[in-house]
Amino acid sequence: MKTNACFRSQEGAVTVSRWMTRTVITIDQDDPVSLAFHLLLVNDIRHLPVVSQGRPVGIITDRDLKEALIPSDPTQKTRRSYHRIKNVKAKRIMTPNPILVSPQTPLEEAAQILLERKISCLPVRGSDGSLVGILTVTDILRAFIEFMRALGTSQRLDILMESGAYDSLCRLLRQQGARIVSVGILPSDPGGQSVYSFRLQGADLNALAGYLRNQGFRVLSS
Repeated sequence: MKTNACFRSQEGAVTVSRWMTRTVITIDQDDPVSLAFHLLLVNDIRHLPVVSQGRPVGIITDRDLKEALIPSDPTQKTRRSYHRIKNVKAKRIMTPNPILVSPQTPLEEAAQILLERKISCLPVRGSDGSLVGILTVTDILRAFIEFMRALGTSQRLDILMESGAYDSLCRLLRQQGARIVSVGILPSDPGGQSVYSFRLQGADLNALAGYLRNQGFRVLSS
C-alpha cells in the first residue's frame, strides 16, 4: 500500500519559511558577470538570484558561469576568455523566469518541485513580489536529517477515520501535549475512511489512546 507522508510540526505541515535562507546574496540583472564570479567565489555559494527592482527575474549558478567560459556545444571549440565576458550583463547568462515558491509553500511540495524539475534551488517570493529567501537542496537535506532524528524518538499511533475529522483530532492531540512529527495516510476503505498513522512525541501513548477512544475515535494501534 502507498503511504502519503509529509513533514509536520506542532502547528501542521512544515513550510518553506522554516528552512529557507533569509539573508540572500543577489545580483542585479544589469550588473556585470565579473561581479557574479566574485560573489559566488567570496561567499562560497553556488546559486545567485538575479533581481530587477528587488524582484527575482533569474538565477545564475556556478554551472552557468562554467558554461559561459566553456560552452557545452561541441561546435564552439574555442574556450572563451574571462576578459571577454567579464563585462557582459548578468541577464545575458542567467536562467530567466525561475520557478518561485512562497514562504507558505509546504516543504514537501517544494522538494517535489526540485526533484521533478531537476533543479537545485528555488527563490522564495514574498506577498509583495520581492525576494525574501532561497531554498536549496542542501536545505531540504537538513530538514530531512532533523525529520529522521525526530522519527527515531517518536511513537506510532494509528487511527481509522474520515478526512473531515483530521483537524479536530490534531487539536485534541495538541491539547494533550502531543507533538506531531509526521502523518502517513493509507488508502481509504470502501466506507471512505483512511488509516492515519501519526508519529508523536511528548505524550503517554497508552493514556492518549484511551482518551481518543473516549472521544469516539477508532484507535487501531498504539
